[in-house]
Amino acid sequence: MRRALTVALPLTLVLALSIWRSHGPAPLDTAAPENVFSGMRARAVQEELLAEGVPHPVGSAANMRVRERIETRFRALGYETTVQRRFVCNAYAACATVENVIARLPGASSGDIVLMSAHYDSVPAGPGASDDALGVASQLEVARAIRNDKLRNRVAFLVTDGEEVGLLGAEAFAADETLARDVAMVVNLDMRGTYGTSNMFETSRGNRWLIRHLAGALEHPQASSFFYTIYTLLPNDTDVTVFKRAGKAAVNFAAISGVKWYHTPYDDLAHSSPRTLQHHGENALATMRALGDADLAARSKTDATYFDVLGFFLLWWPQEWTLWIAIVSLLALLVAARKTAPRSMTFGVLAVFATILFAALGGVGMSWIVRLRSADVNWVAHPLAGILALALTGIAAAIFAAALFNRRNDARGMLFGIAIVWNMIGIALALTLPGTAYLMIVPAVAFTICALAKASDTVTSAVTSTVGAIVIFPIAIVIYEALGGRLMAAIALVAGIFVTLIAPLFARARNAVAVIGLAIVCAIIAIALPAYTREKPQTVQLFYVADPNPHWVTWNLTDSLGQATAFKATDASKSMPWNAGTVWVAPAPDLRVPPVSVTGARTANGVTVRVTANRDAGRVSLFFRGGTLRSVNSVVPASKPQRGSRLVGDWQYTTASGVKEIVVEIAAKGRVEVVGSDTAFGFPPEGAALLRARNASPAIPIQDGDVTVTRTRATF
Repeated sequence: MRRALTVALPLTLVLALSIWRSHGPAPLDTAAPENVFSGMRARAVQEELLAEGVPHPVGSAANMRVRERIETRFRALGYETTVQRRFVCNAYAACATVENVIARLPGASSGDIVLMSAHYDSVPAGPGASDDALGVASQLEVARAIRNDKLRNRVAFLVTDGEEVGLLGAEAFAADETLARDVAMVVNLDMRGTYGTSNMFETSRGNRWLIRHLAGALEHPQASSFFYTIYTLLPNDTDVTVFKRAGKAAVNFAAISGVKWYHTPYDDLAHSSPRTLQHHGENALATMRALGDADLAARSKTDATYFDVLGFFLLWWPQEWTLWIAIVSLLALLVAARKTAPRSMTFGVLAVFATILFAALGGVGMSWIVRLRSADVNWVAHPLAGILALALTGIAAAIFAAALFNRRNDARGMLFGIAIVWNMIGIALALTLPGTAYLMIVPAVAFTICALAKASDTVTSAVTSTVGAIVIFPIAIVIYEALGGRLMAAIALVAGIFVTLIAPLFARARNAVAVIGLAIVCAIIAIALPAYTREKPQTVQLFYVADPNPHWVTWNLTDSLGQATAFKATDASKSMPWNAGTVWVAPAPDLRVPPVSVTGARTANGVTVRVTANRDAGRVSLFFRGGTLRSVNSVVPASKPQRGSRLVGDWQYTTASGVKEIVVEIAAKGRVEVVGSDTAFGFPPEGAALLRARNASPAIPIQDGDVTVTRTRATF
């Protein structure tokens, strides 16, 4: 019992601290000093920006009202504002006429600029209170707090438009050399959820100099080179993608919790967190001040390894040190273990690999069980029981593996073998994904120190696991929010590897059986809980499509929708050859929606196609095959692609938001097949019964929301 308490108590304390710190700091009230960030002052700005509480996508009248309020706020603070208006296309040929707001303090007209960026447009489905009115409100409060500071560098604020349709505001700014020339540093504020801590999840490459400045500046840091490294491997983009491509140094802050409400009508003020707003703003203000006084020319070519210690401070070292730290730790460990039985250490090594195998297999199996009622749902309404089931599965895997190999009851020898593996994995990560290596190396170094100090088995496990918990728990508690249910088997794997640090102390098969029994109980609870609730509903979009025969369409059919009208499963490629999968289609009344017009003419080496919306549509698109896109409204799309590709089969497309018409130049020698389309955001009154049926599911729209679409086909 004493051994269990010695290990469990510090781990419980670290877990409690990790959860507590994951909520972010309490917002300061409006009476806070003028030079600090007040979450409640910023909250008032956020509420003013979203006075109507409606979506405001690029090109909409609601978006123009938000922009005007932003300009008014900046001018009231003494800033000079300009609006950059430009038709722009990204590398995927997503286009729009954007209106960026740029605010500067009057005075110096030369020198490096530290630019704070956030975007003010929302998706058509939701009002964007968190994504990204929270970022814009943070900008305005930072602008108020910093306006009287005497800084080495100039500061400016960029509020971009069209981020949600392809980072278009950032594209427009970066393409204008007169605007972007003096910008040396960008501090971006965005959201991938609706609450949680403000994580510094991305930087530009060669971030050692940035981390050195920010380590002493951030009061409640939430940052790690693990997030930075993993993000570089993902097909995700924010405005920072564009700024980095333009050669600007950058840091990026965002929260990732509350993804269930992200890009939906529930991204409203009621679901936007004042704590996240306070943390976002504190980070932004501290970063602007630190970099505003930094020598922006004194940059580094190498990265840093860094992580926060439970949000209290940021620990870092030059990344090139990581491999040497791991090697020295391993060599010192081997010296300390020279009198330890090789057989026991070998069993410890085998126990780690067995744990990885058991945790991976058990995690996949337990994930399947947990998701029996929600296999198609990535984020369920009540995930805690499922998360616990996966974590307990990993713990049981580690204990069972230790019991399997602990034949001589030599916990110390096994611990040495386990520590050798942690060091070796740390070395492998230092060579391949160096920003992640600290997760293995820091606990391994702690073990080596305990071994050299000849600490007891219990003390060694307690110290090493506590140090491991400090670096691993803050990441572990957001794995589900970050990855969702489809990849939640990773929870078992992380838990299993972590528990190898203590498993030899409790290496009894009966202990593993008891833990897996608890996991099964949690799994049963997870299965019994509903995947959706009224507060956390599923997302279902509805379409009225005239193509030319009118029909209702949805990609997700609920029981109540199926009862409302006669939906039938249909191959999506039959009506949308650029798509794949199954859609549900039902006959709809002819609402006489004016169809989109498509006209075209052959040229010497291509086709010019004009697509015109004959109604109030928020987006105009052209799908085509048989040629290569040259330009849209005389604008050539960005030449360097972002991550991934948006081509489907041999079809290509271009789309423009907030415009009535596009003229598309296509290079082609032969026949070109085209489909013109326009999209109006909103559902016709004749679909009210479907809306009621959908909302009863319960379900809400996402992204573009419910839309009315017309299509016209032609061949040139």
